[in-house]
Amino acid sequence: MAHGASNMTEGERRVFGAYASFYDALYHDKDYEAECDFLEEVFGEYGEAPVRSVLDLGCGTGNHDIPLATRGYQVVGIDRSGEMVARAREKVVAREKAVGQDLDVEFVVEDVRTFDLGRSFDAVISMFAVISYQISDEDVIAMMKASRRHLADGGLFIFDGWFGPAVVHERPVEKVKEIELPGGELLRRSAVPVMDEEAHTVTVNYRVERRRGDEVLERSEESHAVRYLFPQEIARFLGLAGLRLLQLAPFMHLDRTPSEHDWNFSAVARAV
Repeated sequence: MAHGASNMTEGERRVFGAYASFYDALYHDKDYEAECDFLEEVFGEYGEAPVRSVLDLGCGTGNHDIPLATRGYQVVGIDRSGEMVARAREKVVAREKAVGQDLDVEFVVEDVRTFDLGRSFDAVISMFAVISYQISDEDVIAMMKASRRHLADGGLFIFDGWFGPAVVHERPVEKVKEIELPGGELLRRSAVPVMDEEAHTVTVNYRVERRRGDEVLERSEESHAVRYLFPQEIARFLGLAGLRLLQLAPFMHLDRTPSEHDWNFSAVARAV
């Protein structure tokens, strides 16, 4: 999950560096292969031409990029966290050894709002609510414009985020997640949300602890500001960036319209 690189503060670098060490353990139960199945479904249903090259904005540790590359796509992943990107590169080496083939995937530390790779792609993806880490209108539009600059005409921009009507209706609550680690250790994350309805944001205050019994071996505290988006502004921001909204749906469910009970949305747009 990313939105900057060169303009990160030292505090942000420490936060995302610490988070990178816990990231894969915390999200081990997220079905990335199913999400890649969904992406391929979108490629087939909405693509004007076959999708062969994919750019991933906010790639994290490569959990979408490596499966897509294994399926034969040319993939470039961008993230603001050097620690995340380093972990992604390590995982590529491990996957290549496991499958016995070289993967066409690379990772770049960059700002998803301002980067320029000097090339275009058949599709740009941005998963796991990276768009919702763009807090201001200007940041959202800048990320969308950067996506458009890297899309071939008719190319697809596929992203997901927090759906405003559901966040307002259901409201965020405090959550605790515990993961058993090897060696009898426990990873515990508490998330305390603070909602700002005027700004359309939720600041999630995390505490992550690695424990063995009552002993705290490692602790990280951080705050993530997340923006929730409404249908009208999604369409308007895309239009300002040279993209046209094709579909807005509950996360990975293209057959219906999102409701006030669907916290996460999936969106499909086309470069025009």
